[in-house]
Amino acid sequence: MFDTGTAMPAFTKDPYLIYKITLLQKVLFLIVYKDIVPTTICMKSSIFTAVVLLLAAFKPCLTTKAKAVPVCIQQRIAEIKKEPKWNPPAEVHEYIYNGKKVYYFSSNCCDQYNNLVDSDCQVICAPSGGITGKGDGKCNDFTTVAKHTRQIWKDDR
Repeated sequence: MFDTGTAMPAFTKDPYLIYKITLLQKVLFLIVYKDIVPTTICMKSSIFTAVVLLLAAFKPCLTTKAKAVPVCIQQRIAEIKKEPKWNPPAEVHEYIYNGKKVYYFSSNCCDQYNNLVDSDCQVICAPSGGITGKGDGKCNDFTTVAKHTRQIWKDDR
């Protein structure tokens, strides 16, 4: 039923995932063929141990939740997608600034502010852009204080 000796192709992208799959195959093989210990009490504890090992192996997969993006940010992205592609392409980045999650929206052309908004889409400031390229001056410390967490979206059309 399960062949634990199957070799995986060398071109596989994620060797850690292959390790998890191989571990799962071996544990299932042991459970199905009852090679662990043939007594009932030991079998129950062995199955329990196998389940615990599987949960431990797959914990990152089970506990990693998709990082939620506020609805208003998703709506703004949808609005940008309805427009012709910007030059440079539109981008949205998530930062931690002054202890809060904020979202940096690039502008659609030259000399326009790149707005920083909170999770309710209220504009906080413009850390860059404009005629000087230094924003509106309301958050001059953004480039030194803010911590980039991830890119939310880039228009790759």
